[in-house]
Amino acid sequence: MAVLAAAVVIFRLTGRIGQDVGPDDRFVVVRVIDGDTVELKGGDILRLLAVDAPEKDDPYYEEAREFLTAMTLGKPVRITYGGGRRDRYGRLLGFLYVDDTMVNQAILANGLGYLYLFRENTGLPEIAGLLTAQKEAIASGRGLWAAPRSPEDYYINKSGSFRFHRPGCRSIGELRPGTYRIIATREEACAEGLSPCRNCRP
Repeated sequence: MAVLAAAVVIFRLTGRIGQDVGPDDRFVVVRVIDGDTVELKGGDILRLLAVDAPEKDDPYYEEAREFLTAMTLGKPVRITYGGGRRDRYGRLLGFLYVDDTMVNQAILANGLGYLYLFRENTGLPEIAGLLTAQKEAIASGRGLWAAPRSPEDYYINKSGSFRFHRPGCRSIGELRPGTYRIIATREEACAEGLSPCRNCRP
């Protein structure tokens, strides 16, 4: 009886904090939070790895959220991970699959988000396919790539960073020779795998 009671307590505790599951475990999406985040049955929140969809009130926010909803809501999904399974907020981080389709890649292919890299995920085998999908969306002018913009004369990428900025962006700080480079267009920057700064929003 004592063993059964202990098992019940453990089950309840693990149910509250969410379990780190293996890459072949399956889930069901019960809620779509925005264009790159979903809630899974059991309460875990999944943030799609290496993708940054528009924030609320940004162009194509609703389109990205509706696209993710149509692809995943109520459907059994599979997740694979790229190293650490959770971020500092406790959310799962991973590549989401519906059948054999990677949702992260589908979002980029339809121009509904940007590839969003950090040093720790650049070596993952999935990244090449994500970058190819983004390049195709750029070339075809899909989604975000069809939105009208006022281009800068050039953009700035600091050495070792995966972001690009408008000239004068407060995130850049002091620019010393040899610590940055000039990129002609935002499309060129994104085709390299860089993503727009969240402060100056190039």
